Amino acid sequence: MKQRWWIVLVGVTALLVALVSGAGAVTADQNSSVVDAKMMEVIGTAAGAEASPSVLSASSDRTAKYPTFVLPASPELWYGCAEEDGFFVSYDAGKSWVQRNNGLPRKLVYPFQQEQVRSITALGVDPAAPDRVIVSTIDRLYFSENQGESWNQVPIHTKPITAVALSSHDPEAILVGTAFYGIYETRDFGKSWTAITPDLNFLKLNRTYYETISALTYHPENPDKILFACEFGNGLYLYHKALKIWEELDLGKERPLIDNLYFRPVNPIQERSDWFLQITQRDVVELYSWPAFQLVAIEEPQPRPSYQPNRTARKVRAAEKFGIYLRANNASGKKLDGHLKFMKQNGLNALVVDFKDDSGYVTYHTKVPLAHSIGAVRPEINLQELVKKAKAEDLYIIGRLVVFKDSCLYRYNNYQYAAWDEKQNQPWRYLVREKNSDGGITYVQREHWLDPFSREVWEYNLALAEELQALGIDEIQFDYIRFPTDGDLARCSYRYQPPGAEKIDALESFLAMARERLTVPISTDLYGFNCWYLMEGLTGQNIRLFSKYVDVICPMYYPSHFPDDFLCEDYLERAELIYREGAFRAETLVAEGCLIRPYVQAFRLTGRELRMTPPVYTDYLLRQVQGVLSSPAPGFTLWNNSNNYYMVTPSLKSLLENYSAGAGNRE
Repeated sequence: MKQRWWIVLVGVTALLVALVSGAGAVTADQNSSVVDAKMMEVIGTAAGAEASPSVLSASSDRTAKYPTFVLPASPELWYGCAEEDGFFVSYDAGKSWVQRNNGLPRKLVYPFQQEQVRSITALGVDPAAPDRVIVSTIDRLYFSENQGESWNQVPIHTKPITAVALSSHDPEAILVGTAFYGIYETRDFGKSWTAITPDLNFLKLNRTYYETISALTYHPENPDKILFACEFGNGLYLYHKALKIWEELDLGKERPLIDNLYFRPVNPIQERSDWFLQITQRDVVELYSWPAFQLVAIEEPQPRPSYQPNRTARKVRAAEKFGIYLRANNASGKKLDGHLKFMKQNGLNALVVDFKDDSGYVTYHTKVPLAHSIGAVRPEINLQELVKKAKAEDLYIIGRLVVFKDSCLYRYNNYQYAAWDEKQNQPWRYLVREKNSDGGITYVQREHWLDPFSREVWEYNLALAEELQALGIDEIQFDYIRFPTDGDLARCSYRYQPPGAEKIDALESFLAMARERLTVPISTDLYGFNCWYLMEGLTGQNIRLFSKYVDVICPMYYPSHFPDDFLCEDYLERAELIYREGAFRAETLVAEGCLIRPYVQAFRLTGRELRMTPPVYTDYLLRQVQGVLSSPAPGFTLWNNSNNYYMVTPSLKSLLENYSAGAGNRE
């Protein structure tokens, strides 16, 4: 569930108030049999209620506790949730709220002053018994039968969870929607789960991955029917489980972003009645009659206030940046001059420079003591020269710091900060098998992973970031802000991990500390899949949580890194689609104000790519760029690890000039 909006009046009460008053509402069919005098009599007792001034004033008070997502379960009983404050209930239609988090999971992140409730990803209510509520975190499920006064965990092994629903027909039936594994159902309260969408081929992006489910609900009268919505505006569907037939419901708009589906009886007193289908979307709440499926009313929510007053200025600084990546050995002298000339010729205005590289070496003359103590200082960059030359060309400098992969700090002081192998009581290692020149075999450790829970590791990297900020670097970019994903991970442990802490807690704490320390824009690099779907998994990366603290998310949507059958398009068309659709998806997942600036694959990796002729691989690059430019992303960075940008032709500059010429139409 997206928590971007403070929905002041979203229930049937508020929507029908708009119908009666005629202010701020659009009626689709005022003569509908659903909206009649009898119905108005049923809801009339609550129809005159206004939004409480105390609730509205809370939106300007950072310390106030109020929900940022609201779901009315009945005219007076409303439920809600908030990013850091968990679950809420209101008994007076939103005039006042009570937190109900007893039994929900907690986290303790920087600045470690008090526990927070783990982020709720979905909320569901039993329409026939609104005291029954269910919520999810990204990997857990919790049920309450007393309006959230107490919570009990429901067993589930499928994740990430993005939608939940309770059945009005069977008290032990639950539906769960996931980020990429489709829809699951239990009829025994979590003892067993069954996938119910394997026959819905239109949901499959390849053999393994399904489209994300953003909302779902049981049909109010037929337990074999469900309604579900796909994330990223990819459709609203009615599915008959027993007959395995489905139909798409047309909302009459392009890609509506649906966050929640909920059925409400027109008359809660009667045993059987017509229904309302309330569809909560990103920027609007719509009420439909059911089963006629006619639009009754629309209510626009109020925008959620921002708690980062300086974010707008940082966003302006970081937007419209089109650049290249430079290794440290190419960022000085004549090599730097050559790359600056290349950038000018191709209309590029930003460069990402390694100041702490993939091995942990610091590539400039740092004054941070620990860098010298661990033998990490290998100056290759004349920082003053770099800043002077770049600023003379009006170029934006992004300082790349590799954070949790660091061979220098890994070995320091008898492996004090290394990820640990508890079974062998030694540093954890991932060894790669290699052939020697004489035909023999050796095992080489290529990556050296630190303990991401260590505060000393955070402090070291932030000391470098603060120094670079003071020396004139425009933006700090954190790379490898994740956990290892290769090797025998079952043996990998973290000695600094507090009891109950999860991977995302370490990464979130580091970014929270970075946001507190740095005034320049912050960016982070994420796997492409971690920006296509909501996930944490092995890496610990969660794009939504990251975006609370950083100004730019940089997805690595390299087409070579996606499965060959993913999207099943022509390879060149697929490359463009991955970037256009990927940037759109990332933009819908991040917090308001966070920018998307993808890395573009300016190299060839797979056999198919290596066989490309120059005209084809040039088109391959341009297709990726075109995908970015036709998306909401205001920028990109070309990545080639050797910094040999042979795939770039003057056509790139033409694309950027056309993009700039159309800037007025995008505003």
